[in-house]
Amino acid sequence: MEKTAPAKRILFLTPDYPMWDGGVSVLADKFALFFCRHGHTVTVATPLQLAEDKAFDHRQPHRILRWKNVKDRYLKFFYAQWKLRRLLGRETFDHVICLTWHPFANAAFRYSQGTNLTVMANGNDFLENRWQRPFWKRRMHQAFHQADHVVCCSNESKRVLLKTIPGLETKTHALLPAVDPNEFAPDTTPRQPPVLLTLGRVVARKGQDTVIRALPKILKEFPDVQYWVAGRGAHLASLKALVTQLGLEDNVQFLGFVSAEQRLRLYQECTIYLMPSRTIGDQGDFEGFGITYLEANACGRPTIGGRSGGVADAVLDGETGFLVNPESPDEIAEKTLRLLRDPELAARLGRQGRERIERELNWDATARKLAGLIGAA
Repeated sequence: MEKTAPAKRILFLTPDYPMWDGGVSVLADKFALFFCRHGHTVTVATPLQLAEDKAFDHRQPHRILRWKNVKDRYLKFFYAQWKLRRLLGRETFDHVICLTWHPFANAAFRYSQGTNLTVMANGNDFLENRWQRPFWKRRMHQAFHQADHVVCCSNESKRVLLKTIPGLETKTHALLPAVDPNEFAPDTTPRQPPVLLTLGRVVARKGQDTVIRALPKILKEFPDVQYWVAGRGAHLASLKALVTQLGLEDNVQFLGFVSAEQRLRLYQECTIYLMPSRTIGDQGDFEGFGITYLEANACGRPTIGGRSGGVADAVLDGETGFLVNPESPDEIAEKTLRLLRDPELAARLGRQGRERIERELNWDATARKLAGLIGAA
């Protein structure tokens, strides 16, 4: 008879959680649901960010603690210390998992002695310039060194973390994110006109501006191509100005925030998913992986990603999509045109991306790996 591991009490600490978007939010949600589904007692502590958050929380099978969303990073850090001291003073957990080191990991170590502590690393959460100031650098190094396990979202994130914070080699692992193939079903219905899609935060790192600059070359051969930009962020105004400058108002649509149901429809209606993410070195802005590439693949769509950060783990060049120089509109246009000219190639890359997800990059497989790494299998 197969043995069943004893149930654990697991606390997830995350700065982002649905209904807020982004990769950290998705990771926290999927891991919490997996451990809850497998009999563990799960608590998620996270800020209250949107009016819809509480309605979402009521639909979940596990407990969610919503704390005040403190914006200032210093106040956020000390507020997390206070909240965790109170929580961990009255409750005990077998495992504490921090989706990012800031603002929770230092307090989690300090107030949960004897608890198994895991800290995750993605990219910006340890590379951005603000974390290199003495106050933050000291606490960041403490957070990772005090953790029992460090989990990175890609092989490149792991390499960069070990270079940034030496001495973590024996406890650091790369664990690629995933998607649920049942949530993202392929739709092979031909779409006209061709649609290019980028879905994610509208920030400089994601490269929507470079796609816009590539459009004039693409439109010469496919004049009815549409480019959909889904998401919200600080870069939106400058993108709209660029569209006006290039006279592309009829070919670019800004869709704003989209729900989970809308995401699926957008992936199914697009022809190519492209997000030429780049590393912005002077800011330490770094794409750790990119779950949206996998979501598009799961819908049978080929992907185009920037050859930077951990994107090479998400987009297998020539197998599930193409990698490009994220600063080159010409290269983006070239790969996009290649896929538009050859629908069979586009379908094959999308199909191979879907097969990869079904085989190895689904949430059950990834969460089981995490459970094994932290000793909660």
